[in-house]
Amino acid sequence: AASSDRAPLQSLRALVANPRGHLNETASSATRLPLLTMFGACCCANGGDDNALDDGRIIQEIPGKEELDMPEMPKAAMKEVAFSQQAPAKKEGGSPGPGSTFSATIRRNPSEPIGLDIDLIDGLSAVVVDIKEGAIKSWNERNPELALRLNDRVVDVNGSRGDANNLVTRLKSDTTWVLQVQRPSEFPVSINRADAPSLGMDLRYAPNGTTLMITQVGDGPMQDWNRQHPEKVVHRHDRIIQLNGVRGSPPELLQASEDAETLDLVIVHYPPM
Repeated sequence: AASSDRAPLQSLRALVANPRGHLNETASSATRLPLLTMFGACCCANGGDDNALDDGRIIQEIPGKEELDMPEMPKAAMKEVAFSQQAPAKKEGGSPGPGSTFSATIRRNPSEPIGLDIDLIDGLSAVVVDIKEGAIKSWNERNPELALRLNDRVVDVNGSRGDANNLVTRLKSDTTWVLQVQRPSEFPVSINRADAPSLGMDLRYAPNGTTLMITQVGDGPMQDWNRQHPEKVVHRHDRIIQLNGVRGSPPELLQASEDAETLDLVIVHYPPM
């Protein structure tokens, strides 16, 4: 229960978008989850077993870019920061380090599944959610130094970039892929919500995902954090991977924020695309 000196906590209204970006009529718009509305969080795209990316299926269809309401971060919080990962060196042994972009050329048999679960909700890239039996796992076993990992972000497939659906089309149709992959860095953020009614963040998440993607940082404690910590600015398209010690599904992450005065986050940050 909310105390008298704090803004009241409300339930988060879950909006489940169908592939065209409209409210899924099979889920009541009045459905409520016992989650803290410090975040404005929206579940996007479709979930379930049909989301496995192989030769016959696509992980998820996403709304057209014109339907993705992702306003820019306010200028006060847009200061670009010289993170150490902007000019990363490879780790010993040749593996790409945090904040790096690397290339992988992968060939597969047409009968071999791709073997990826991916998150496409930014509309621009494919973030690795899970690796299953298939071409990617075989590549990883043969090339451990360039193995794709969970939360790596594929930004280019055979020269196609800037549209997540086009990336998936190339993965499904081509049997040789030249991938450009970004390996994220992680950094901690600690926010005291005090009496703020909102953190000032809008989030989106995929039902099969393990992160909360930040689509906007506005007025609130998170923007205050950005001003006070220029070496750890939270940007649009960064992702929350851990919240108050919890990693897991997006509902589990959001549940970990309930009734918490302090929010300890781990942020996943990618190089610029």
